[in-house]
Amino acid sequence: MDNFEAIIDFGSQNLRLVIFDANNEMVYSSKQQITDNSEKSLDILIRDAEKYLSTHIDNTVVLYDSPKFYSLDISIKKVFDEDTSIKSIYNTLIEEAHFLISQNNFKDQIIHLVVNNIIVDNNKKLENIIEDIKIKSLILEIKFICLSKILIKQITTKFKKYNLKILNLYCASYVKSIYHQKNLDTNDLLIYIDIGFERTSSLIFHNGKFNYFKSLPIGGNNITKDIAKIFKLDSKYSEELKIKFNKLENNTDFENNYNNKINPYSEILEKNISVDLLRKIIEARIDEIIELVVLRSRFIKNLNYMPNVKLIIIGGGSELLSNNYNLNVKKLVSKLVCLNENDSYGCKAGSDYHKNIESSHTKTKKRIKKYGFFEYFFNLFSK
Repeated sequence: MDNFEAIIDFGSQNLRLVIFDANNEMVYSSKQQITDNSEKSLDILIRDAEKYLSTHIDNTVVLYDSPKFYSLDISIKKVFDEDTSIKSIYNTLIEEAHFLISQNNFKDQIIHLVVNNIIVDNNKKLENIIEDIKIKSLILEIKFICLSKILIKQITTKFKKYNLKILNLYCASYVKSIYHQKNLDTNDLLIYIDIGFERTSSLIFHNGKFNYFKSLPIGGNNITKDIAKIFKLDSKYSEELKIKFNKLENNTDFENNYNNKINPYSEILEKNISVDLLRKIIEARIDEIIELVVLRSRFIKNLNYMPNVKLIIIGGGSELLSNNYNLNVKKLVSKLVCLNENDSYGCKAGSDYHKNIESSHTKTKKRIKKYGFFEYFFNLFSK
């Protein structure tokens, strides 16, 4: 399938596939709910696409989220005896940093490598490498996002079962936040929160730099469990109630048309469920999630002293928030935005990132097989 690019957003509840042509135009899009298991849903998703396109899908880029994603930072420096071309050493220093992290975290794989700061001759910062200047020292401040190799192998095995090769796997939350910022011209502090089914990720960008990442095993399903437990409802009904209630909360006619004490569904009327209590349950859990993934971080401890702080909710979690909710975080941010994504948004973000220069730092590279560990180490540091 040389003329097409397949991007799969591999969620915990839904699989989304978008096919792009050579001109980066979307030619096919589909969504498959995970019912029995993800492998069966993946098979249906791929076969339907192949039937539509009349071609076999061999390779794909996968977007994935997990509470097992984590980030770490490194600052690496090189000093030279004489003026040296920055372009001749820049990529080599990135490879060296990649090598050091990989060898000291051998159970995990680097998913993203983000160069936050380029400092030459000790104190001069460069935004990017455009001109080939001469330097005597180079410092790169780099942030990595990593994931367990065991988990990656489990995902890869599912795709291999259907003769699919994963070209690259990316963190969906990171890719979508980068895509959203692409057309923003701002130096504001941006906080992205992606509330998934059983996972929430937070990312913080300041002055265009990627400063913070955290992912925890708590998400929208915890709200569903709270509703089910307190009102003694089954989980499926509680999930539907949560979604429909949030949609009604965003309806400006809600307060005028319905008694504020009773939910407007006939079945709920019989259960005598208080709208006020339902709202408080959702508010309390969302406050807790935001507290855990963002507000307890060292980076954000002085949030109330920072001007122009924007909170952007992405992913399925954007459906959980209402303007009517009295959330604690509203007191700390200047603006709260719920990004309404369509089914193809994540895949578009993935395709855009896969073509980005940054993605080249973690794309699979061909290595000369005759090199052993010490040979590779020698060649890397002798450049």
